[in-house]
Amino acid sequence: MDSLFSKVLDQVDIGTIVVDQNLNIIIWNTWLERFTHITKKQSIGQKIQHICPRFGEKIFYEIIQKSLNLGQKRFCSGALHHTFILPANHTLHDILRQNMQIGPVYHNEKTYALIQITDITSHLNHVYQLKNVIKTLEDENEHIKVSERINKHQALHDCLTKLPNRALLDEQLNLAISYAQRAAKILAVLFLDLDEFKKINDNFGHPYGDELLRGVSERLQSCIRKSDLLSRLGGDEFIIVLSQIKTKQDVSNLAQKVIHAFAQPFNIFDQAVYITISIGISLYPNDTLDAKDLIKNADIAMYRSKKSGKNSFNFFDSESN
Repeated sequence: MDSLFSKVLDQVDIGTIVVDQNLNIIIWNTWLERFTHITKKQSIGQKIQHICPRFGEKIFYEIIQKSLNLGQKRFCSGALHHTFILPANHTLHDILRQNMQIGPVYHNEKTYALIQITDITSHLNHVYQLKNVIKTLEDENEHIKVSERINKHQALHDCLTKLPNRALLDEQLNLAISYAQRAAKILAVLFLDLDEFKKINDNFGHPYGDELLRGVSERLQSCIRKSDLLSRLGGDEFIIVLSQIKTKQDVSNLAQKVIHAFAQPFNIFDQAVYITISIGISLYPNDTLDAKDLIKNADIAMYRSKKSGKNSFNFFDSESN
């Protein structure tokens, strides 16, 4: 039976050590011989701390003593302690990971400590690789989400002024109409067009005109409330949607505020540039209940402002148009 036990012990794929009450090694299996290049003959009868220096450390010395004297079992993780038995090639020490389990063994009214060492290096490497794969996938997924958000933002905003474009305007205007209908409020659409903008592009070039458009968008934004919407249709055309307004006079006041703001010059490449703006206004529900018709009617009213001398605003009037 002892011969069978010895053969089985040497076949198991873990390091197996048994020490007596004096911490002398009485079993040192073949796995340990291969791993450490320390033979049974060299180890058996020796103090375990002499063969395996880590067991001379207080924490592990006390664990063995509690196993021998108190019958305690203890598991020590390689993730925390790394290695317990040094390999023959000490340069591998930093990359190896071992789990250790220590518990009592009773035989002929004597207590021994059974120490089992399991090499988990390969397992942990697979875990780390899997974690790296997961982290890479998470990073790629986040990158995709960011790209999607950027693409969605670009699809709904003007690339020059960063203002909402026609697609987002249509979406937001329909939402504003729905709110105005439920709350029984007035809603106004202002169609704004710069006066003589083409001359600036022709005389100074498109970079000059683009910079002016950026300045115009900033100034218009400063004239409205956070609850209002400013959109660029394209070229020198802008739309303002005023929601939650009480009277037609409120809309007139805002239009006059915009015209007054344009009395101040724009600083374009260190040059003072003066430009005026013409505005047309359409009201919900007075003029129409349809979003597209609100924009169309405001556009018609804006051309009346152009014809009447520019730098002014007009409300849509179905009888006049």
